Amino acid sequence: MPMITVETPNGTLTTAQKSALAEKLTHVLLMIEGGADTPASRSIAWVRFREFDGDDWFVGGTTDATYVSASGRFLIELNVPEGSMNQERKSEAHKAITASVLEALGLENTGGNARSVWIQLFEWPEGHLATSGRTSSLLGIAKIAGVPANHPLLDFPRAYFDAKDRMFDAHEFPDGTAGRALVRY
Repeated sequence: MPMITVETPNGTLTTAQKSALAEKLTHVLLMIEGGADTPASRSIAWVRFREFDGDDWFVGGTTDATYVSASGRFLIELNVPEGSMNQERKSEAHKAITASVLEALGLENTGGNARSVWIQLFEWPEGHLATSGRTSSLLGIAKIAGVPANHPLLDFPRAYFDAKDRMFDAHEFPDGTAGRALVRY
């Protein structure tokens, strides 16, 4: 269940731009989940907007646009399950999110237009997310999203959790330690 939060100053986006950006970012989330555009996948692909008073957002020590690129001020938080993405996939997500923002604003990625679009990627540890009163896991979420167990997208998470288990075992971490894969799929 990857989630995106878009933070901007009040009035940066019109309602139509928010809707267009939310749909574009949903497609990024679906790509992260494995590409299946199904009702189940969409139900766990969340995009939310958080707006701030422009006087509360300083860039370069000022609240005006002196140091802000043409895109305006954007801080985008991408939250994903730990171990779900290798660095190449993270970079693809960064690129797709930036392109989505620029497209929603009608801008090209030239001349530093995207310099004020920042993306923070957060990975929540296995076992730290829950829904319906049950702890969720990366591979459990993949199952909900309809990602086949043999999908190449799951090769990295499996290798990641196998290596993490070996490390935990070598250092005698107890079973049930947060960060171990909860579901083997």
